[in-house]
Amino acid sequence: MKHLTLLEPIRKEGNYQFFMQWFADAWAASGGKTVRGIRAPWNLRLLIAKSRISRNFPLFTSSRKALLVPGAGYPDSFAWPFGYTNEIVPMLWDVWPRYWPRLISSLKRHHVQTLLCTSSQVCEYVAEKLPHIHAVHVPEGIDPTGYRDGGALEGRRTDILQIGRLMQPVHEAILQMRQEAPHLSYLYPEEPGRLVFPDFPSLCEGLASTKIVICYPRCRTHPEMAGDVETLTQRYWECMLSGTLIVGHAPKELVDLLGYNPVIELQTDGDIGNRLSQILDNIATYQELADKNLAAARENASWETRMTRLLPQLRQLGYMQ
Repeated sequence: MKHLTLLEPIRKEGNYQFFMQWFADAWAASGGKTVRGIRAPWNLRLLIAKSRISRNFPLFTSSRKALLVPGAGYPDSFAWPFGYTNEIVPMLWDVWPRYWPRLISSLKRHHVQTLLCTSSQVCEYVAEKLPHIHAVHVPEGIDPTGYRDGGALEGRRTDILQIGRLMQPVHEAILQMRQEAPHLSYLYPEEPGRLVFPDFPSLCEGLASTKIVICYPRCRTHPEMAGDVETLTQRYWECMLSGTLIVGHAPKELVDLLGYNPVIELQTDGDIGNRLSQILDNIATYQELADKNLAAARENASWETRMTRLLPQLRQLGYMQ
């Protein structure tokens, strides 16, 4: 068995939410050891990734230990310089199709034996291209601390909310609804890249005060980046933990994990405004679904829950904490 130690994730300045750190915290809470990385400017790490100088030398690599390396896209900049003399086990987020050739190249250069990834489609792709690698799907999780149930839907002050990526046809339909019904309360990022909520407490309060949150996977809102990669994101867990009603489209990974669809599906080629108006006019009838989602999220959303399933898988592959 190889002792697996987690390399502390790299955090960009200004992020008040950090999914990699949540994963690292859950690893430590489960008894796993961590090691600090090397502080280096982000531009230098990007240069390292593009130059492909990060790699592994098997001759100098221990057969008794390995490093669990959280990262995004592909592991080069996150594993450097530890990858030279350590077997790395990448744990990856945001591996969009444009990164796939670089991912395969990086996995080869680092002689990766086991890959963890939040996207099931990426795992399938790696298993096809590099069948000797154990590609393990780890569904997206969250730290539920801070999120709270806002109570009955009909008593909440915000009618509709979109955070981050706008689903443009839905956004335009809601703006039209607001022209016809000025009392409609709708929050959204009014400029690209601008946050609706400036900090974590206001995000939690905003979600708990909202009736409907519009949620679509990135493959629907930004297909030029995500292609056909449909994957679960933390936004769904945030909504469910806040007891809000999710309208949009559920990633298959979420449906498979829960055993049911927690999202009210909204087709963008129909009468969007009329459909949303019907939901708002009958919001109390959806309370049972919101309550069911809240209970399901409390049981399934946390990274601690992921660890109870991941650790036995890692042991089967020859790794121990």
